[in-house]
This record gives sequence, structure tokens and C-alpha cells, in this order.
Amino acid sequence: MPPARFIAFISRRSEIATYLRYAPDAEFAFASFLDLGDDVTRVDPHDLPRMIAGFERQHQDRPFTGVLNRKEKCVLAAAVLARGLGLRPLLAESALARDKHLMRRALNAGEEFPRSFLLRDTKDIEAIPPDVFPCVLKPRFGFNSRSVCIVKTRDELRRVFAEQSRRYRQMVRQDGTNGDFVVEDMLKGAEHTIDSLVKDGRVLFHLISDKRTMIPPFFIEVGDLMPGRVSDLQRQEIEACVARAIACVGVINGWTHTEVKMHEDRPVAIEVAARMGGGYFEQLIEEVYGIDRMRVLLDLHLERPLPEKPAARCTIAARRVVTYGIERIVSRFNPGAVFGANGVRLIWPESPAAINRLVVGPPHDFNNTVFEFFARGASPAEAIALADATERKAALCRIRIPEVIYRAWSWINS
Repeated sequence: MPPARFIAFISRRSEIATYLRYAPDAEFAFASFLDLGDDVTRVDPHDLPRMIAGFERQHQDRPFTGVLNRKEKCVLAAAVLARGLGLRPLLAESALARDKHLMRRALNAGEEFPRSFLLRDTKDIEAIPPDVFPCVLKPRFGFNSRSVCIVKTRDELRRVFAEQSRRYRQMVRQDGTNGDFVVEDMLKGAEHTIDSLVKDGRVLFHLISDKRTMIPPFFIEVGDLMPGRVSDLQRQEIEACVARAIACVGVINGWTHTEVKMHEDRPVAIEVAARMGGGYFEQLIEEVYGIDRMRVLLDLHLERPLPEKPAARCTIAARRVVTYGIERIVSRFNPGAVFGANGVRLIWPESPAAINRLVVGPPHDFNNTVFEFFARGASPAEAIALADATERKAALCRIRIPEVIYRAWSWINS
């Protein structure tokens, strides 16, 4: 029997090697919004019917088994392609998984909280009720925490919206989305990240982590503790909340990545990503639960047995160190002093030597990351203590350069 054949969306050629690990059990045809070579089909996000027609010809010659995607910007295209080829569907309502304004309305399911207001230009700011402030400003189709901020007053919203709108519109967007923003009620309380596996609209299991408190006004995620420290009752409530959210967004098959806030002891789903969690979550889930997420996804499409809810093998405090303020940071590391401790593993970049570079803030997205690491412990307290100690050691190796000195240095070297 020939191997199963999948269409996989990628953003960089280096991702090809990630998929080829599963050969010869599976073969792959690659698609991208970028021109990545003759062996990768270039997809125009503005013309999805042409994408479907192109893959239909290949599908007739050698049938595909399913469509795979790890990227937020490719969620819509992957779902449309799977449905167009008659393969296992990924989403019932594709737009809900990318449009944060429509998603919020679907997640509210008739309730009025959290509220969502669409901002296309500064005139829309005047229509926002005064009791919404302080609030959260975010791009309507954004991801990677780009341009997400806390805003305290209407005057501040005018200024921040103008700044972030200009910044966001200057970013290269390959997915055909626009520069709209949304304003939402800001919820208080502990935050959790939940990765769930869904098959035929039914959630098979949830993996809960505690999200480390982010530093305002930015929303760059700076850490997670997996598994999460929640009571049995909280776990049941969170899992029920996430299952409802997945149904509201219409995820049918695949992994989901959901953000939940415990607002006044009530779990509220903030967003549902119809894809695997990005960043360090692939390594995090594999280390804590022994799950290869892509292998599981392939098995789902191939109708093979899927794992039951796994038991955690350890506790990991994952940390992302980013830059803040207008200062510039030069990172100089003694690898043995910082990452030589037992139980500490550098996740990004690949080697400590690569950290010794100039990093510019403030953190408008994940591009302002200095490094990421895991601290492994036999208990949550042990993992957190080890992570805290590692950050303190790293802080001693970082040199902060004031703005004026950095600008003078840049001018001299220009």
C-alpha cells in the first residue's frame, strides 16, 4: 500500500524537514503564501478557488489524505482547501477562526460580555461606551501578540490606536487580511492556555497550563507552567468552557489552542486558535506528556488509534525572556553559569552563543524575545524556583544600553 499523502502549509523551507521526519509513512505536498521553490506550491490568499483547482488536479492523479497546518495565517486557506477537496473537514465556519471580532460574538453566544467593538478608523473610537475603559486593543486578524495593548482612557486609545495601527499596517501580512482593530473588555484573573485534540467535532482531551502574568501594557506571553495548578472543580469548569468555545468557533478536526481567563472565578474563553499552539508549546507538550502532536494529527487523518488523555510525566516552567521599555539590551552569556544547571534546557535560540547579540525593544511581538528556556521539576514549586533562579543568573549577564547611547552608537556605525 502506498504511503498516505498530505498537503502541508509552511512559511519557511526549514519546516519541510519537520514534516519529512514522518516519511516514508507519509508523503507531503507543500503549500505556502511565499515563493519557497519549485517543490512548494505558491498560494494566493486572495484567490483560494485557484488554489483548490490546482490541488484538485493533483488529487485526481494521486489522492490526498488530509490537509495539515501549524500556522495561524494559514488557518482559513487550509480549511477551505480541505473542504474543497472533500477531505476531512477542519472547520465548519472558517472565518470565525481568524476574525477576532466575529469570534468574540460567537464565543459570547448571545451574552454581552466581554464586549467587542470594531475599529476601522479614529471615528469609531467615539462610539465606544465610557465603561469599557480600561480595555484591550488588538488587531482584528492578528497573531503572535502583535500590537496588542492595554488602554486606560479614550484619549490614550486615540494615541495608541494611531501608533499601533500605523505599526501594524507597515508589517508584512501574507494572508490577505486587513488592518482593522478591535477593542474588548479587559478581564481580570488568572489565565490558562488549553491545547485540545478534536475529532469529528468531539473533544478527546484537554492539556491545561497556567499562563505567567504578562507585563502591561504589552501582551507578549512570558511563560507557562504545565500541567496547570487547578483544582478538580476548576479543571471541569475550564474544560467545559473550552469545549463550548470549540463548538462555537466550529472546529471539527485537529488541535486547538485556547486562551481562558478566570474572571470572577468563572472561566471565559478569550480566543480559540484552530491550530497547534506555537512557540515552545511543541517541545513543552512532548516533554511533559510524551505526545508528538504532528504524529497524533497524522493518526487522526489516517483513522488510527489516538491516545487517551495522557498523564503528566513531570512539571515544566517554560519561560520567554523579552525586552521592555526603550532600552536596548546586549545579552552576554556564560553558558555554563546559566544553562548548565540540571533540569534547565535552552529552547531558543539553539545555542547559548546565539544569544550574544543586540536585541531591541519594546516587545510589540515575539520578535523581541531574548531567549526561551524550560526548567523541569518534580513539583510546580521546584520548577518555578529553578526558572526564577535561571532568570536571575541571566539578568546578571545582560547589559542595558540607554536610548541616547544606542542612537549615538548607531549613528557612528551608520
